[in-house]
Amino acid sequence: MGQYRNLFSGRSASDVLSHMLYDLGTFTETSETAEDMALKNYGIRLLRILGGGEVGETAIQAMVKQLMKQSLKNMKEE
Repeated sequence: MGQYRNLFSGRSASDVLSHMLYDLGTFTETSETAEDMALKNYGIRLLRILGGGEVGETAIQAMVKQLMKQSLKNMKEE
């Protein structure tokens, strides 16, 4: 696990990691194809590895607080 942390601790590492996680569909809804689900699961697994295991309550609370600070995107009703 430490090797993953070392890999993603470089100068542009957070940008690369974000790009990879978005490409894997980690933060978006995906179709129900097996390939899409496998990619998304790999992104989630990568987050677990970098975080040292299962996501704990403290990390979830910190993420929720950060999300609540973001401004809402204007959404049009369909």
